[in-house]
Amino acid sequence: MKINRRDWLKTAFLGGAALAFSPLEILAKQTPNYSLLKNDEDTIRLCFNENPFGVSPKAIEAMQKSMTDASKYDFKYADVLKSKLEEKNQLNKENFLVSAGSSFLLELIAKYVSIDKGHIVIPEPSFTIFAPITEFLGMSKTVVPLNSNKEIDLESMLKSIKSDTKLVYICNPNNPTGHLLSREKMENFIQKVPKNVTILIDEAYIEFTNQPSLSDLVNQYKNIIVTRTFSKLYGFAGARLGYAIAHPEFLKNLEKLQSWSGGEISIVTMAGGIAALEDTDFTNKVLKNNQLAKEFTIKELNKKGIKVISSETNFVYFSLENYKEDYFNRLKSAKILGGKTYEDEGKWTRISIGTLEQMQKYTKAVFG
Repeated sequence: MKINRRDWLKTAFLGGAALAFSPLEILAKQTPNYSLLKNDEDTIRLCFNENPFGVSPKAIEAMQKSMTDASKYDFKYADVLKSKLEEKNQLNKENFLVSAGSSFLLELIAKYVSIDKGHIVIPEPSFTIFAPITEFLGMSKTVVPLNSNKEIDLESMLKSIKSDTKLVYICNPNNPTGHLLSREKMENFIQKVPKNVTILIDEAYIEFTNQPSLSDLVNQYKNIIVTRTFSKLYGFAGARLGYAIAHPEFLKNLEKLQSWSGGEISIVTMAGGIAALEDTDFTNKVLKNNQLAKEFTIKELNKKGIKVISSETNFVYFSLENYKEDYFNRLKSAKILGGKTYEDEGKWTRISIGTLEQMQKYTKAVFG
């Protein structure tokens, strides 16, 4: 894919115009009761899949210490962070592009594939925050519904690929369903996708599973790019840190759309990220407590005859079809923010997993 200066300027300008309002802010405003409860200190936030256990104490300490370097442009922290990611993923530093959150990378990839226009294939519902950018830049899209088991329908995704398809997006585990496609299914899918089509694999929640990342395939398949985030397991939703993993040639092209690759990340965030990667005691605690609270929540939903999708993440997807009360009004009364309705048929919604105490308050509010 060629990138010339005129097209780059057009893409950058239009992409910026499309984001006059933050997509994350738009998503937040779609959450029932958000405007009413967002500034209430007593509100329990179970709508954004945030880490209810906060940030690693070691990461906080490192961030505080790094403030003495805040007057300097960074070089040292970036090198150390990439080395840590290289060690964690068993790849070379040329395979990584670090950014201020993975949403920034989804936007960057959306702009990249839109340069020569064309077509994208996305599942629905999923975390397709970047899709409006591609449409604004002249791309067409095919939206593929989930199958009857609420799984991303890989066969239908393959059948939707056209001669001008530039991008196929897979969120695995999927948000909002929490379903995980097996590595075998994903590898089989990757092999069947034409090599000129970019496969964007969003692994924001892969660390909540026992399944290895597909990142080890990036040097074998030059058309795949894997995005990861610190927002969930590491609790960096507000600090903003994420990274992409891909073949070096792919990343070199992405970097051409940036005046200063990684320049948007603060020293403070990078220092925290380095320490967070080292603090496995904290992440193990998060995983353990998330699992306990999730099992409790699913059990309570099942007791009330609520259909629930098995989740490999820090949230749960379920149907309100058999729920006879006003669900969102009950949440409002209890000062709890929950997810929106993602599918009208079956009234499917999502709830983020908080602490066990928060989930006990949630189930009491919903079921009395």
